[in-house]
Amino acid sequence: MGMWQKSMIAVACSKPLRAIGEAIGHKTGLADQFVSAGDVAGHVARAEALARDGIRVSSFYLGEYVTDLSQVRETVAQLDALVPVLDQTGLDIHISIDPSQLGYMQDQAILDRNVDHLAAKLNEIGLETPHRTIRLMIDMEDIDMVDDTLRLHHRLADGGYQVAQTLQARLHRTKADLRDMIARGAMVRLVKGAMAPPDDVAFTKRDDIDENYFRLSTMMLSAEAKRNGFFPVFGTHDRKLAWTIIEHAKAQGWSPEQFEFEMLYGVNQPLQRELVAAGHRLRLYAPFGKDWWAYAWRRVGENPRNLGLLMRSSMSKGR
Repeated sequence: MGMWQKSMIAVACSKPLRAIGEAIGHKTGLADQFVSAGDVAGHVARAEALARDGIRVSSFYLGEYVTDLSQVRETVAQLDALVPVLDQTGLDIHISIDPSQLGYMQDQAILDRNVDHLAAKLNEIGLETPHRTIRLMIDMEDIDMVDDTLRLHHRLADGGYQVAQTLQARLHRTKADLRDMIARGAMVRLVKGAMAPPDDVAFTKRDDIDENYFRLSTMMLSAEAKRNGFFPVFGTHDRKLAWTIIEHAKAQGWSPEQFEFEMLYGVNQPLQRELVAAGHRLRLYAPFGKDWWAYAWRRVGENPRNLGLLMRSSMSKGR
């Protein structure tokens, strides 16, 4: 699995392959499988349609491995444009960001300025309610960025901003990081992890990652977590795991409104429908924009079965 994941990350980062892939992707429909829309208006329209089906979204503007400062500015501008339009609809304003797309690769001061600007923009809208989430969700990227990313979260949280954090179950250190987040009463999105970190810092076998994910999920549903106002978000497409978490939550006295599941846009729609029909909160990580190549192939790296989804999408829409 580690070699597969590293290979798919290499594909995602390859400029020659990206140029070829993007030339055919929109013609064949390859880009449509995991991307909600190409622009703000289309993304908001899709979010409204999903809301009618009881599904929330976390908005992500596409762009990974951003080395060009003009692309950083473009990301900020797009999210700036998105927030007021979402506010007008009354939908959740749940924005996911990668530190690497907002200035991490250029300069810490640039990252801080951009993230502070977006966090302040959300705070201006007001406090979230039981029916409306207003959060800046920080994604977790490479292993060498973990400490910097957590420091960013803590600085924003301590400053009173409505912020949340993603943690990766594949990392050995996540148990300690999660313990700190529970003590803070934070909102945490737990994912298995799309990166391929070294063996000495991460679980590499799928069964071991799954086992650690469930161990961490029980921490997120502990009495201490509930007492502290911690909000668990379970990022999984695994039906068995999802229902095991649901049963454990019931046993611990958590109501369906006190936690949520998050899935990738375009992945495992049957489970999406099943969770919503059973009365559980579901959010889709919904990217929008043009720079879809790296994102799509990272999803293939996470799960080889997604390669079939991409290929079938390409074949069926290319006819």
